Amino acid sequence: MDQIAHQSASPLIEVVDLSFRHPGRHQLTLEGINLTLRPGEIVLLAGATGSGKSTLLNCIAGIIPEHTGGSLKGQILYRGTDLQDASVRQRSHEFCILLQNVETQIFTDRVWDEVVFGLENWNLPADQIPSIAQSVLYEFGLEGRRDWSIQRLSAGQKQRLLLACLLAIGQPVLLLDEPLAYLDANGVEQLLQLLKAKANQGQSILLVEHRLDLVGEICDRAYFFQDGKLSEHVLDKPGDRTGLDIATNVFSEALKLKSENPVPQRSDTPAETLLRTRGLSWGGYSAFPDFDVNAGETILLKGDNGCGKTTLLKLLSGLLKPTTGTLEIVGRDVSKRSVIQISKQVGFVLQNPNHQLFADSVRAEVLQPGISPQLADTLLQQLNLQEFADKHPQALSQGQKRRLALASVLVR
Repeated sequence: MDQIAHQSASPLIEVVDLSFRHPGRHQLTLEGINLTLRPGEIVLLAGATGSGKSTLLNCIAGIIPEHTGGSLKGQILYRGTDLQDASVRQRSHEFCILLQNVETQIFTDRVWDEVVFGLENWNLPADQIPSIAQSVLYEFGLEGRRDWSIQRLSAGQKQRLLLACLLAIGQPVLLLDEPLAYLDANGVEQLLQLLKAKANQGQSILLVEHRLDLVGEICDRAYFFQDGKLSEHVLDKPGDRTGLDIATNVFSEALKLKSENPVPQRSDTPAETLLRTRGLSWGGYSAFPDFDVNAGETILLKGDNGCGKTTLLKLLSGLLKPTTGTLEIVGRDVSKRSVIQISKQVGFVLQNPNHQLFADSVRAEVLQPGISPQLADTLLQQLNLQEFADKHPQALSQGQKRRLALASVLVR
């Protein structure tokens, strides 16, 4: 469906003067939000972490305020009908939503069962379910893992599985909260093509994403959040990036994460080797390539979902013990040492920050034994978390949780 057809079609979703305040907060999380989504459109929601993007999706899906509490004002219309009294279950006939935390939407233990679970809940004819399930697993590259325990899947594979489950139903509206977050390059390209195909078939997509360079080409329009308020930017035709570049500048300005420290210059003196692996393997899989990491280096690990990147990091941090090979840190073999011993020299930030936050406040998460209050507050300030210091970590957005998990490791 082309841009002219989009503009002439009646809105599928209309958000009118929507405002929301979380329980116990004086400041509005959303303020005066106005948004439209028409049949066949892909509309981008972008903005800084914690600016209100996920909150808006949850309002449309009915999760807010039904399951969170808080004060919601304004209207959300679907095909002209006010959804104020519609439950999450009722809205799910028209909307499907992908949440940021992939593990909150998994209900079974095995890949095949997870896909079938949703189809059975929709009361599809029993003789149609196997072919639909097989088709979506193939579409997302999971057909060879249909009998796997979901626990064996990487975060990216879990994301693929959830997308397969959601897109199997075919609701008119897809609400996707950072669907590219855990996908590899092939998975990203595949999903973008699939979303474009879904839009061409008439489905509408409201997409929250930070990777503007990847999604800009498939989106018809973009809305940008800043401090709970929304402004619209029209994305121009493919190849003309003016609208996207303006939007990117707005987004970058909103982040406010510029470092005041100059980048240190590299020295010509040979750097000390801090980490070395030789023949390292785990769980009967082939050994990882040997590599050294020198002081001052930044190393990028790339590869397909499920190829072993996270497994390797768990081996380096002591969370897994190698089946074969050696791991040297600062010249000493630590292959047999405990994770507690290794953690004194290796910090590990997990993919899912919810697995790494344990304290009752943001400041307490960083103010660990032996850490000075000054150092803790400085780090919170550098990561734009100082204003949330007294909040519970679970009250933060997913992106803010990621920054806090990073802070809890960096402070050591």
